Amino acid sequence: MHGFLTVKAQGISSGSYKFKVPEVNNAIKYVSKEEYKRTIFVDAVKGTDTNDGLSTDRPIRTLDKLAKMQLVFGDEILLKGGQVHEGTIELTNLNVEMSKGRKIHIGSYGGAKATLDFKGYPAGIWIQNTSDVIVSDLKLTGNGGPDTKTFMSRKDEKNKGQRYAVRILSNNSIEQSLVKNIIIFNVDIQDVFLLNPVKESRACNQWDMNDGAGWGWGVFGEVLKGNGIRNVDIKYVTVRNVSQMGIRFKGSGKIDGSLPRNVDNVHIENCTVYQSGGPGMQFNKCNNSYMKHCRITESGNRNDHRKWGRGSGMWTWGCVNFLLEYNVFEGAQGIADCCGAHIDFNCRNVVIQYCLSRYNCGGFIEILGLNYNCSYRFNVSINDGWRNMKDKPTQDFWGKVGTPGCLVTVNGHNHDKRYYGPYQSYIYNNTIICTEEGNAPYENPFVFNIATSNRGLVMMNNIFWFAKRADAGWSMHRWKDGEDYDAAYDFRISSGRKKGNNVKADARGSYPAEVRPMNEKELARMGLVMKNNLYKLYDPAGTDKFTKVAKALPEGYWDENALGGDPGFANVNGSEAEDMIPSNAGLINKGMAIPHLESDTTSYGVYFGGLKVLRDFFGNKIKGNIVGAIVPNAQKK
Repeated sequence: MHGFLTVKAQGISSGSYKFKVPEVNNAIKYVSKEEYKRTIFVDAVKGTDTNDGLSTDRPIRTLDKLAKMQLVFGDEILLKGGQVHEGTIELTNLNVEMSKGRKIHIGSYGGAKATLDFKGYPAGIWIQNTSDVIVSDLKLTGNGGPDTKTFMSRKDEKNKGQRYAVRILSNNSIEQSLVKNIIIFNVDIQDVFLLNPVKESRACNQWDMNDGAGWGWGVFGEVLKGNGIRNVDIKYVTVRNVSQMGIRFKGSGKIDGSLPRNVDNVHIENCTVYQSGGPGMQFNKCNNSYMKHCRITESGNRNDHRKWGRGSGMWTWGCVNFLLEYNVFEGAQGIADCCGAHIDFNCRNVVIQYCLSRYNCGGFIEILGLNYNCSYRFNVSINDGWRNMKDKPTQDFWGKVGTPGCLVTVNGHNHDKRYYGPYQSYIYNNTIICTEEGNAPYENPFVFNIATSNRGLVMMNNIFWFAKRADAGWSMHRWKDGEDYDAAYDFRISSGRKKGNNVKADARGSYPAEVRPMNEKELARMGLVMKNNLYKLYDPAGTDKFTKVAKALPEGYWDENALGGDPGFANVNGSEAEDMIPSNAGLINKGMAIPHLESDTTSYGVYFGGLKVLRDFFGNKIKGNIVGAIVPNAQKK
């Protein structure tokens, strides 16, 4: 059955930790509340295409026959469970005005899930400009195969040479191109590749994932000059071993700070992505959406030469009002970002809370330019940021690494050559653990990367529990066209181009820059509130904001009210959130109230619930204010 196996204890390791392979089920779980005018049964073994397919006694045999039956709203298509059905199911340009409130359901019958093998086809299930569709209780696989005439003749698809388990598309091929009310429930996706096996690895041979190279995707919803995608529920979906992303939604149009972005109300719950070649999930120009109770393991995986080999567990771009909570991000691999979850640029009100992030090579926190009111709060990070370019095992395995792992990245990177923002970022009450034993065999550089372009940044009540002093930001200061160019970090700014006969421009036409510390006015403009964080490395004899954390933070960094002491973790070298439950109530209860930034013109600060948080990582009530994400002697609920 194409490798849909249940494995509990095996997995791939990061250091000494083993990632579990996700469990899948073979049960039909979706209970429909709809009444269907016509149910079509497909039996790949006993069916006959001369049958009408309208009963289990007279099933049709092939999906080719199904395609000729002119599917309409009110139809239910059921594939016989325990069988492999080859081909594709397409719902294209069905007029929503004709639905009259009816749905189209695609699922299984016979007591078990059916497998839809779309090898050689563009998609397993293709939903284009069609609303009110339910897909449930199926296994989908499409591992390479020849390009069929159907695939090559498709003219309405922007990125030819891609393969999707489920493709949701809104484009301008018809007037009513709004796609809404889509449900995907209890579906397992595995082994989706455009190509047959190849000898030479394609991993990271290109920077852009959409460069026409040809990939395999899990669920991909996209707007191509259409009216948009709205109201999508994806629940209990497992995506395993695809060459690109597990789940992705992508809107269209320019991002200029105005609405609408044209993907709305996407709800992802209880989903799993395992060993995707690209990011586990990615959301682009999405509004009013959430991702909850999901697990993403080993995104950016390279166990197959056909994979991209780079990717954060999840990242957002151009999103507004997006909540991510109660998720697990673990084992992200590859160059550049590759965090557990990161907030790329042009976002507003993206909040990551109550998530467990562990063993992600790129790091834990990343907020980039032109973002407003984004937040990481009440998360637990364990041994993130292990990628180190000087680490020989890493170099041998990855080749070009890109940049070292970075625990905290808050910089203004965007598509412009200049850095802008981010603006009004709130990073508080996170428990961040990096231990030498837990990170073996890697040597973690513990990088902090805070750009001078920030305008409003709260960093309070966090626990920074690592054994060595953090390194400064990895990006270089450069000079071009009479101005500091692109990168300024660690409370230093470019003050002019370096002079001398041996100073040469780089490939971008920029020169190494002279740098100087920021002056008082420039620091004030950053609006940095960094205080009341707890450090493993702490100098109780320090006399000012710098020296108390001189052993912990890079040179030039400070904490207005640094805390020291032992939280009394249950097992500091463990890999589970419950290992980081503290017992030292006297220390943990020294938290401070989170201030509303002076530069923040919103009434809320953090869009989802405001700045005051009433419960900890495990759902326990918080009395007063605490340090870290977990109340002392917490109980896991």
